[in-house]
Amino acid sequence: MSSAQGDSKPWLVGVFDRAAPSYDQIGMAYHEHFGRRLVEAAGIGTGAVVLDVACGRGAVLLPAAERTGTTGSAIGLDISEEMVRLAADRLRNGFPHALVRVMDAENLEFDDRSVDVVLCGFGVFFFPDPLRAIAEFFRVLRPGGVVGLSTWGDEDPRWRWEDELVASMSVARRAITQAFDEPGEVEALLSSAGFEKVRRHVEHLDIHFQDENEWWAWQWSYSIRGMLEQLDDAALERYRTTAFVRMARQRETLGFPRRLTAQLTIAHKPA
Repeated sequence: MSSAQGDSKPWLVGVFDRAAPSYDQIGMAYHEHFGRRLVEAAGIGTGAVVLDVACGRGAVLLPAAERTGTTGSAIGLDISEEMVRLAADRLRNGFPHALVRVMDAENLEFDDRSVDVVLCGFGVFFFPDPLRAIAEFFRVLRPGGVVGLSTWGDEDPRWRWEDELVASMSVARRAITQAFDEPGEVEALLSSAGFEKVRRHVEHLDIHFQDENEWWAWQWSYSIRGMLEQLDDAALERYRTTAFVRMARQRETLGFPRRLTAQLTIAHKPA
């Protein structure tokens, strides 16, 4: 890992610590929706031992714990202490077989071949070294074990201007190392680590923002916050004003609809 990659982790921890209170709390809990879909796609059975890497506030962890039952276990991992604290709060009622720990995805503190399923919801694109993380997933899985990743897919055409606006920001750090949003990219990553029987499913969810201010609050609730925090007051106001002008052109009766597209990719470690 390069020095620049290593330095990015403390910065990313701070971004998500500050975003955690509103993370997945604005614009509908879409992580909850896609988290359940990822758990369903992985086919988790009763009694399984499951790791949820980059667990956030538990969108994947809680449905995974429901699937394993008390004869199994579900362990959530995240480098953000605040995310771990909030996920732990959600586990206190009804999930004695689940727990959360602060841990780096690229250095999993688990024995070889010790878990049945590794899940990672919308996290792989933040890892400074994605292949190293996936190699860790492979290492800790038992033969025949399952890995499941969710990544974003096609952007809603109505909101492509937002990507262009973000791309134009002059900032030193960006949270995403590689988007993995093109078909075949996640499959290639998993195959290169030794996984087989790779399959991908595309899932959609329609959300909406009631007004521009809700969208603005949402911007501070996830990784883009790290970029906004690097802007000076004038640049931040230009970004907000430009976005509001663009949004005004696409307002509908219920506000501002948006279609989210996720890629759910499942693979197996050879038996």
